Amino acid sequence: MAIDLDPGQWVEVKVISEPKSAAKLKTMERIFERDRKVTAERKRLTRSRPVTTHIRGGRPWADRPARLPLVKTKPGAKYRLFASVDILRDLGSLQKHIEVRPAK
Repeated sequence: MAIDLDPGQWVEVKVISEPKSAAKLKTMERIFERDRKVTAERKRLTRSRPVTTHIRGGRPWADRPARLPLVKTKPGAKYRLFASVDILRDLGSLQKHIEVRPAK
Protein backbone atom coordinates (compact mmCIF):
# COMPACT_ATOMS: atom_id res chain seq x y z
CA MET A 1 0.00 0.00 0.00
CA ALA A 2 1.48 3.34 -1.03
CA ILE A 3 -0.51 5.35 1.51
CA ASP A 4 1.64 5.64 4.64
CA LEU A 5 -1.01 6.38 7.25
CA ASP A 6 -1.86 4.53 10.42
CA PRO A 7 -5.36 3.23 11.06
CA GLY A 8 -7.29 5.15 13.67
CA GLN A 9 -6.64 8.70 12.54
CA TRP A 10 -8.65 11.23 10.56
CA VAL A 11 -7.61 11.91 6.97
CA GLU A 12 -8.55 14.45 4.35
CA VAL A 13 -9.14 13.07 0.87
CA LYS A 14 -9.14 15.30 -2.21
CA VAL A 15 -10.23 14.04 -5.62
CA ILE A 16 -7.60 14.75 -8.28
CA SER A 17 -9.14 12.96 -11.24
CA GLU A 18 -12.33 11.02 -11.86
CA PRO A 19 -11.81 7.27 -12.44
CA LYS A 20 -12.88 5.83 -15.77
CA SER A 21 -13.91 2.38 -14.54
CA ALA A 22 -17.31 1.91 -12.96
CA ALA A 23 -15.85 -0.25 -10.17
CA LYS A 24 -13.44 2.45 -8.99
CA LEU A 25 -16.13 5.09 -9.23
CA LYS A 26 -18.44 2.97 -7.08
CA THR A 27 -15.64 2.38 -4.56
CA MET A 28 -14.99 6.11 -4.37
CA GLU A 29 -18.69 6.86 -3.79
CA ARG A 30 -18.96 4.14 -1.13
CA ILE A 31 -15.94 5.48 0.76
CA PHE A 32 -17.04 9.12 0.60
CA GLU A 33 -20.48 8.22 1.98
CA ARG A 34 -18.71 7.71 5.33
CA ASP A 35 -17.92 11.41 5.70
CA ARG A 36 -19.76 12.81 8.73
CA LYS A 37 -21.30 15.69 6.79
CA VAL A 38 -22.59 13.33 4.09
CA THR A 39 -23.96 10.95 6.74
CA ALA A 40 -25.77 13.80 8.51
CA GLU A 41 -27.28 15.01 5.24
CA ARG A 42 -28.36 11.44 4.38
CA LYS A 43 -30.17 11.20 7.75
CA ARG A 44 -31.85 14.57 7.20
CA LEU A 45 -33.06 13.53 3.75
CA THR A 46 -34.38 10.25 5.13
CA ARG A 47 -36.50 12.12 7.65
CA SER A 48 -37.68 14.80 5.22
CA ARG A 49 -38.66 12.39 2.42
CA PRO A 50 -41.04 9.96 4.09
CA VAL A 51 -42.25 6.67 2.67
CA THR A 52 -45.83 7.02 1.47
CA THR A 53 -48.20 4.07 1.43
CA HIS A 54 -51.37 3.33 -0.50
CA ILE A 55 -53.51 0.30 -1.21
CA ARG A 56 -52.61 -1.68 -4.32
CA GLY A 57 -54.37 -4.96 -5.02
CA GLY A 58 -55.91 -4.97 -1.56
CA ARG A 59 -52.53 -4.75 0.17
CA PRO A 60 -50.49 -1.82 1.49
CA TRP A 61 -47.86 -0.68 -0.99
CA ALA A 62 -44.89 1.50 -0.02
CA ASP A 63 -43.60 4.18 -2.36
CA ARG A 64 -40.03 4.85 -1.34
CA PRO A 65 -38.39 7.98 -2.71
CA ALA A 66 -35.30 7.50 -4.86
CA ARG A 67 -31.97 7.91 -3.12
CA LEU A 68 -30.40 11.23 -4.06
CA PRO A 69 -26.69 11.32 -4.91
CA LEU A 70 -24.81 13.36 -2.30
CA VAL A 71 -21.21 12.45 -3.07
CA LYS A 72 -19.29 14.34 -5.74
CA THR A 73 -16.46 12.52 -7.53
CA LYS A 74 -15.37 15.45 -9.68
CA PRO A 75 -11.84 16.82 -9.25
CA GLY A 76 -11.59 19.22 -6.32
CA ALA A 77 -14.10 17.48 -4.04
CA LYS A 78 -12.83 17.08 -0.46
CA TYR A 79 -13.92 14.68 2.27
CA ARG A 80 -12.81 14.00 5.86
CA LEU A 81 -12.77 10.32 6.83
CA PHE A 82 -11.79 8.17 9.77
CA ALA A 83 -9.01 5.93 8.46
CA SER A 84 -9.89 2.38 9.42
CA VAL A 85 -8.03 -0.56 7.91
CA ASP A 86 -10.67 -1.22 5.25
CA ILE A 87 -10.84 2.46 4.28
CA LEU A 88 -7.06 2.67 3.91
CA ARG A 89 -7.05 -0.43 1.73
CA ASP A 90 -9.69 1.07 -0.56
CA LEU A 91 -7.90 4.42 -0.65
CA GLY A 92 -4.75 2.59 -1.69
CA SER A 93 -6.58 1.15 -4.69
CA LEU A 94 -7.62 4.68 -5.70
CA GLN A 95 -4.25 6.36 -5.18
CA LYS A 96 -4.01 7.53 -8.82
CA HIS A 97 -7.21 9.53 -8.47
CA ILE A 98 -7.01 10.95 -4.94
CA GLU A 99 -4.68 12.84 -2.65
CA VAL A 100 -4.67 11.71 0.99
CA ARG A 101 -3.18 13.54 3.96
CA PRO A 102 -3.69 13.57 7.73
CA ALA A 103 -6.50 15.86 8.85
CA LYS A 104 -5.76 18.92 10.95
